Amino acid sequence: MSVGGSNRVIATVTALGALILAACGSEPTVTETPAGTTLAVSDLQRATPAPDTPVDEAARGLQTFGYQLIRENPQLIEDGNLVVSPASIGVAFAMARAGARGQTATQIDAVLHFPDKGLGDAYNALTRGWTSRGGKDAPQLSVANAIFAQNGFALEPDYLDTLARDFGAGVRQVDFADGSAADVINAWVKTETRDRIDKLFNDLDPATQLVLANAVYLKATWERQFLADLTRPVPFHRADGTVVRPETMSHHEPERYEYAATAKWSAVRMPYLGEELAMWVLLPTARDGDPVALLEPAVLTTAMDRARGQRVDLSLPKWDFQSDLPLNDPLTRMGMSVPFSAMADFSGISPAGLHIDQAVHRAGITVDEKGTEAAAVTGIGFVVSAGPSPDVSMTVDHPFAFAIVHEPSGAPLFEGVVGDPTAIQ
Repeated sequence: MSVGGSNRVIATVTALGALILAACGSEPTVTETPAGTTLAVSDLQRATPAPDTPVDEAARGLQTFGYQLIRENPQLIEDGNLVVSPASIGVAFAMARAGARGQTATQIDAVLHFPDKGLGDAYNALTRGWTSRGGKDAPQLSVANAIFAQNGFALEPDYLDTLARDFGAGVRQVDFADGSAADVINAWVKTETRDRIDKLFNDLDPATQLVLANAVYLKATWERQFLADLTRPVPFHRADGTVVRPETMSHHEPERYEYAATAKWSAVRMPYLGEELAMWVLLPTARDGDPVALLEPAVLTTAMDRARGQRVDLSLPKWDFQSDLPLNDPLTRMGMSVPFSAMADFSGISPAGLHIDQAVHRAGITVDEKGTEAAAVTGIGFVVSAGPSPDVSMTVDHPFAFAIVHEPSGAPLFEGVVGDPTAIQ
């Protein structure tokens, strides 16, 4: 992704790029990082969330935002497939929201469904909850935030404190002028996504002053793994009526899963080792049914409430694809017009007069016999303007939806639709 033009640009990853010209009134701790960049951090430690932090409200907001993003922007779906990380986009815009004021803040809150109060505390608690697990069989789940600033570029002290307290992020000082900053940022993205995503920015305008970055990575093993020798090509009916033959997984005999069904859909919960994460696969009953509709929070909640353990003869295709999503137009259509205009107010970040120039989200997912690997980053660039049941069968042979959920909070880490498991983007 190129961030250019005659204006000064600030870019972000899952993230936000923001240009901030305010002087820092306090002296942050400065150290040299292994990559040779200078790291400056606030003296504040990451906060311990209070018991009354609005975690549930923030998680419900992510559910609603993720569904609305896909529902209202069908053009994002390519070859019937889409993967997004509401969690990644939410963290990125929570960092931006910390410096937003007035109508800019109001529109971000409305579109992202942020809680009225305690946003930083809520996301601090959420991200801590997502990653607080141990044991050799536990999923690998990481959420990383970083800020890349031009050498000598200063952040508002209060904003720097907020990033440290609520997001655990410090500032890496780099040189955008000689073009090396893009390589530094992309190397960070590649590291934090374990090579799943190797590039966020193709290059950056030399006038760029700041990049805020977030990356989410997940690698989890099924509680009930599939045997590779049972995987075979099975017909899958695409929405356009054509048939492909993806490699499809199954078990020797029906396995016990939590399963729910209505006249319009069926759903199965596929837990990962470690107990807190699960993928929900939601299949329309009709082959021409709309899988996106099944990502509505009310549907997923109904599936969770109704699901009961029973033996399920499950056939599920493997899939592996990446989605690269431009977010400017989708978010503007959803009601976030002011942050992308010269009327934006990000004065909590800088008095310079910022608005979002571009926002990009990239996510990738692989699902196979062992489990799931997924990663996501988001980029935002700113410019200065002026009971016992009988066995059931669930053959996933037409477009379906999926959601990887952190079950203690209900937050959707990744979700999407699969219309052609054989398509690789």
